[in-house]
Amino acid sequence: MAKITPLSESDAHQRLCRAHGDGRIAFYTDRAILARPGSPVYSALDVFVPPLVLMASSLTLLFAFGLVEWIIALVLVLLYQAFVAPHLVHWRLHRRAVAAILRHPHNLKLLWESGGLAMALKDWPERNCRGPLEDWRAFVRQYLDLPEAS
Repeated sequence: MAKITPLSESDAHQRLCRAHGDGRIAFYTDRAILARPGSPVYSALDVFVPPLVLMASSLTLLFAFGLVEWIIALVLVLLYQAFVAPHLVHWRLHRRAVAAILRHPHNLKLLWESGGLAMALKDWPERNCRGPLEDWRAFVRQYLDLPEAS
């Protein structure tokens, strides 16, 4: 019986990065966990700067044009904050998380332990791995340990 040798963290990370570069794997992030203070990929600028800029610009409309235009601008700002901003924040959060994951194994370990990360095979999405419940190194060994074409 063949003995399964465990992968080192750096080897598993290299295989994971190679699989992501080849487009074989996808990362999924949980906005509720990662978009809060204390998360390694949290950015207060994403959360607080857009509404401040939009409110300041709506106040400029109040002084420049009048009350009716200001009310219209304020309604548009509120609609943006309610429907567009959460998706924009999640998109930026996801990009930061994937960049951090691919940069260093320690980043992957931190995000994995926070519980806001999952990965799945793109061609076989039911084969997935969610942190921190499952072992990402075992997932890499099982599904991404393909022999290299020489």
